[in-house]
Amino acid sequence: MRRTCENWEGGITVGDVKITNMRYADDTTLLAANESEMVALLDRMERISKKMGLSINKSKTKVMVVDRSGKLEPTSALDLEIVDNFNYLGSNISNNGSCEKEVRRRIGMTKSAMTQLGKIWRDRSISVKTKTKLVRTLVFSIFSYGAETWSLKSADRRRIDAFEMWCWRKMLRIP
Repeated sequence: MRRTCENWEGGITVGDVKITNMRYADDTTLLAANESEMVALLDRMERISKKMGLSINKSKTKVMVVDRSGKLEPTSALDLEIVDNFNYLGSNISNNGSCEKEVRRRIGMTKSAMTQLGKIWRDRSISVKTKTKLVRTLVFSIFSYGAETWSLKSADRRRIDAFEMWCWRKMLRIP
């Protein structure tokens, strides 16, 4: 991947920094300003990969077009699946910048964790202070994973506030 992006003039500019890719372990996200640039970058990556005996798994490779105007129609020139959102490093990323699906997904995961801890919430020998620490460390950490990148709307904030109250009521066994 490093060789693919060496001396590559494409990518997107964030602030004053040019970004061509984001990598973590074996997950890679390529960034391009337009479709022709993305096609060229993928061709380059495929060429360099073949030299090393590697190939791109097209069934795992997705293309997501982010266009503020909403006028850009993605084509299948890349011969890859075009998606509106995808999971990357455990977070759902959407092409419209909305976090609504991710917030709902995280609430669902966290509610499941809260429910699984029901035996602890019912145990009268465990203090409220200890239960509070458990909620903050075990439960809220599940919800807040990746939250640093969320752009929340007021409806998302209300949903999160309601969910937090649900957690405290569940912990305290208040119907």
